[in-house]
Order: sequence, then structure tokens, then C-alpha cells
Amino acid sequence: MHIVGRDDADDGRVQSVERATDLLQAVADAAGARATVTELAAATGLNRATAWRILRTLEAKGFVHRDPRTRSFTIGTTVVDLARAAPDDSWTSRAHEVLRTLSLQTRETTALAMLDEGDLRYVDEVNPPDRDHRSWLGTTVDPKHATSGGKVFLAFTDSEAATNGSLPRYTDTTITSRRALDRELAQVRSQGYALCRGEFWSESWGVSAPLLSSDQRLMGALSCWGPATRGEPERFAALGSLVRQAARGLVTQ
Repeated sequence: MHIVGRDDADDGRVQSVERATDLLQAVADAAGARATVTELAAATGLNRATAWRILRTLEAKGFVHRDPRTRSFTIGTTVVDLARAAPDDSWTSRAHEVLRTLSLQTRETTALAMLDEGDLRYVDEVNPPDRDHRSWLGTTVDPKHATSGGKVFLAFTDSEAATNGSLPRYTDTTITSRRALDRELAQVRSQGYALCRGEFWSESWGVSAPLLSSDQRLMGALSCWGPATRGEPERFAALGSLVRQAARGLVTQ
């Protein structure tokens, strides 16, 4: 016989499950130092001991991953596997195939970010078979002014509000002038894709194109990135065209 306890909400919901899903969402929303157990507990209103027990359980099941060096949590592979277990004819599956094809064409990492609560969040990615790349799944596209995906976001939203007027420098090529950024965003809207030329990490470049609805509202961004050693200027136009075409194809599927 099941005895209703404190973990069972009056409306049939299970409190412990709600706490686990709240923590999963908090991990997805957080990044870096903000994803420690202390910060995640604060974000979800849980005491640290409770948050720690739930996170360790989620980690054991592969829903989150804990970096032993920084002690911060990221979304685990089980979440990705569940998303990819959707029916083959789902939009998610077709989007993954687009990423896979684009990665094969370019021999670079490809990623899909979708608009989620007013921000772009990475929901899928494909790495070339010969490359071990840091996963960005579950993280938001940031910083906005120094990444190609962030520039897509700024180009089709209120860029002033999104950057809070702050344009910190990360590398020698980071755009730190409001006027220069506005010119860049106008070019993004004109050509249909954004570029990042080592502006966040000097050793990395990227190309991103928007996913736009029929009324030109931003739904997401499709990105392709790789090491700066292969980011020759003459290659950007071809990659931009490929990514833009792939993004438009996703919207019409």
C-alpha cells in the first residue's frame, strides 16, 4: 500500500521529482562558477544538502556531469540521448540530420541553439569524428557581442538591452564599440549570417545563421565553428552560404 508522504503534492505531483527537474533546469540555465551545488541550491530554493543528494543521483544516471576540477555541473549525455530518441520523423531528428550533414560538408563542429525564455540555448551539436571538442549543450549562447550565434541573437532582438550596454574585450579582435557592433549587426541582417573571427577565443572562429519565422521573428540559430588555423577569410563566404541555406531549410521542414 502506498502511503502519501511529504514528497507527494496534493495535486498528484511528486515533490522530489519536481526538485530534480528544477535542478536540471538550473544546471541548463547556469554556466561556469554559477553551476556549483551552492549556487544551484540557491537558484532552486533548496538547502545545500538536499540539492547535493539530488544532483549526485542525477549524476549517477547520467543526467548531469560534475567537473572534478571546478566542481560545477553541466547537462549530461542522458538528456541528449533522450532528446535523440524522439521519433525519426520528428523535427528534432531532422534537425540533427541537418547538423550531421553540415558537419560532414565542412569538417567542423555544428550546433543548433533555440530560443528559450528570451535567450538562445544550445540543444544539439555534432562534432567531426576526428575531433574531441568541449560540449556546449544546455548552455546559453554567450557572450552575445563576441560570438557568431550571439550576433545573430542581437541582430534580430533588442541588442542594446541584450548587452546591457556592456561590450567587454576578450581578444584583440573583440568588438567593443557600440557603433562598430551596430554596423556588424546590420551586415548580419543583410547577408543572412554572422561571423566570429577569434573574438571570444583567439584560436576559434564561427559562422551562424538565424532560424526565422514567416514574420521574421528569431526562433534559433544554426552554427558552425572550428580552429582559427582553418578560418581563412576566403572560406567564410562559402561557409556562410552553407549555414544560411541549412538554417532556411530547417525552418521550412
